[in-house]
Amino acid sequence: MPRKSTARSAPRKRASRYSDEQIREFRQRDRQVMNSSTEHLEDAEGIRRFARHAATGGVSLRILSYSLRNQALLAQQADERGFVLSDVDSFKGWLQRGRVVKEGETALRLIKPVGKDKKDTDADEPETSDEQEAESAEADDEADEDTGKPKFRTGRVYDVAQTTELPPEKRGECVACNAEAGQPCEPGCLCPACTNYEPVADAAEILWNNLLDQLTAAGYGLDWPAPTEALHGNRVHVDHDRRTVAAAYEVTAEHPDAVADLAAAVGQIIAHSDREREARREQRRAARAAIATTATTV
Repeated sequence: MPRKSTARSAPRKRASRYSDEQIREFRQRDRQVMNSSTEHLEDAEGIRRFARHAATGGVSLRILSYSLRNQALLAQQADERGFVLSDVDSFKGWLQRGRVVKEGETALRLIKPVGKDKKDTDADEPETSDEQEAESAEADDEADEDTGKPKFRTGRVYDVAQTTELPPEKRGECVACNAEAGQPCEPGCLCPACTNYEPVADAAEILWNNLLDQLTAAGYGLDWPAPTEALHGNRVHVDHDRRTVAAAYEVTAEHPDAVADLAAAVGQIIAHSDREREARREQRRAARAAIATTATTV
């Protein structure tokens, strides 16, 4: 009697419920969000406005923990929709926090890395939609261009301004004030159903340290306090050739305007890296096209 094979069969690829055309649309949308994030990072004044708002306690700890790219994306989308960014969560996350997304609201998009190497993953990742999961299972048409690098997809979150408080009878137990399920919160409760966002006492320092981490991750160093000639008349100056950010003595976490200047510098650095990466991709595409053309004429 032949023995039963012990060899493991190859994992079966899950069939996608989306057509190739739909998946291409999802990919195109993700690229558009990524491209727009670069443009927002190059908007120095827009970055400064967000950083001042955040440094003075205007946003939740969740948003303070996001990358500057996602902070800029969220702030811009909130501005376009007519509300001020303060706190975000997934649809399910808001339900767990005693709030529900209003009917007709469209999610805010931000970027999350997927794949084996998840560098620059945000501290609190956004919700992934069904189409993104399907898309991630498909072969990426640019996989050979960034070997070993994380690929990026978009995620969905909603600001508290897009939600409304759940009636007490539909809420679970409050983890902030221990009110029982179906009962209103105690007076002075600080849960998200009772406040616009989680209060953050040291917001400026958290944002400052987050920016320094991103600066270092990009391969740049901070020259502080920098000599006058290195500042070129500014409080903060970026030298891409030396991969250095020069900052004046007064540039510290204690001053919201200084935090805003540092944020603008980090935004410039990340956008500069994006542009360099895209230029390299264009060179590779052009080289492949030239090789293909040569092969067909031989």
